[in-house]
Amino acid sequence: MNYVIKADKVNFSYSNEIVIRNINLLIPKSELTLIIGANGVGKSTLLKILCGILNPDTGNVLFNDIEIKKIQRRDIAMKIAYVSQEPVFAFPFTVKEVVLLGRSPYIGRFEFERDSDFQIAEKSMDIVGISHLKDRLINKISGGEKQMVSLARAIAQEPEVMILDEPGTFLDLKHKSQIYRTIKKLIDEMGMSIIIATHDISSLLIKFGSTVLLKDGEIFASGKSSDVINESNLSEIYETDVRIFKDGDNILISANTLN
Repeated sequence: MNYVIKADKVNFSYSNEIVIRNINLLIPKSELTLIIGANGVGKSTLLKILCGILNPDTGNVLFNDIEIKKIQRRDIAMKIAYVSQEPVFAFPFTVKEVVLLGRSPYIGRFEFERDSDFQIAEKSMDIVGISHLKDRLINKISGGEKQMVSLARAIAQEPEVMILDEPGTFLDLKHKSQIYRTIKKLIDEMGMSIIIATHDISSLLIKFGSTVLLKDGEIFASGKSSDVINESNLSEIYETDVRIFKDGDNILISANTLN
């Protein structure tokens, strides 16, 4: 088995509105999988289905060949980390305390954090490059910095799979490059499987891994990123005239509204 998550004939709807249609998908181990599509096509919903937050109306999602709905939430949290597009922090914890929350699945109800938990939290902040923020209150840092904290907290879970919804939304160019390089490091050095829903089709992302293109809640195309991400496919899913320009390792994508 060379995949970690399998979606088999998955359908999902909110009330009477069908959002996800007949999704058949394999998420490979220790690779990057991009999920790309226009707003409202079901990307975020699909991510939540893949990590067990939502249950499909029909079909199954398997994690390492086990139906995810049969796995205890605590056990899922040890294997799959989910980072939402707009992380919400209910209490004014320090950054270090927030990252330490990633160790929660490993700590019993009446137990305290161990030295190893603190060490993992420290290492996670170091990997993401936010150690200098550890004593700052989470409500006193920028939206981009909060996104980096969310990534560090997810790393502290020591997951097998990490799922990120638009991780570059609040990031400037420097931090966006940093977060994508961190993602590649997690794959290359830690063997994680990474799933990202994004509009940010950067050269750093499409150099490796695979891509799933969604349109109207269905898979329009999937395969190796360098093959799937082309002008024809992007023009179709975004319903606009897309042009891709390459300058060495750099990629520029522009779009014009179709007449």
